[in-house]
Amino acid sequence: MRTTKYLLYAGLGIAAVLLLTSDKAGEIREEIEENARINAKKWKQKLANIGNDTSDKLADLKDMLSNEIEGLSDDARERIEHILNGTTKTAAEIKKNVSKQLS
Repeated sequence: MRTTKYLLYAGLGIAAVLLLTSDKAGEIREEIEENARINAKKWKQKLANIGNDTSDKLADLKDMLSNEIEGLSDDARERIEHILNGTTKTAAEIKKNVSKQLS
């Protein structure tokens, strides 16, 4: 098991040296960086779409609960609205943090 670890670390070290020192490695690093930028933009857009859809659905659910459901006490409605408001705020914070991480 230890021998395998040493070989793995040695392989990673050799790969790192090659990626950091050769001319071809510079091209490879640029390609990797460009692909990372493109993928980050795609993920950022996908997550933004998910966040927007989620926010819209939470708003619709909140409207439905506050207007259309009969038989719930005012206390139950207030509790549900409080939960939905908290969920909306949390979703907005997550969206903002993900956007920062992908920028």
